[in-house]
Amino acid sequence: MPAPIFYLEDLRLERDFTCGRFRLTRAEIIEFARRFDPQPFHIDEDAARESYFQGLCASGVHTQAAAIGLMVRAIADVAVVAGGSLDQARFLIPTRPDTDYDVAARWVSARPSARNPARGVASLAGTARRADGVMVMEFGVTYVVARRPSCSV
Repeated sequence: MPAPIFYLEDLRLERDFTCGRFRLTRAEIIEFARRFDPQPFHIDEDAARESYFQGLCASGVHTQAAAIGLMVRAIADVAVVAGGSLDQARFLIPTRPDTDYDVAARWVSARPSARNPARGVASLAGTARRADGVMVMEFGVTYVVARRPSCSV
């Protein structure tokens, strides 16, 4: 039996849902940073200890990618047409290696498109927290979402 598809009209606003947990290893942090964000505090343990961060930490882009990957999997049953924007990323404390981070999200807005009656725009607010509840990151993602076929006429 196929998974149910949720359309724009089906989204439940302001209800938190869990997206899962991620953990980045030292090796993953260093490999990602070497390719995409080669700053010393992401790739060199000694330099990281002497930096503002006082230890190796993941790139914000890496942290956001891990969190959004979980979010995308959590909304796999939503009729997403395309991504629209990444918004308001705030990195509150460093993402450390070998630490668990829990990702949660909630739909904060949903509206029909003014240009295309078959689609709408919906926004999610997401968070990543350490297992002890300390907030690491807040972010937003906006998607183009299909409307229920009977609503788009």
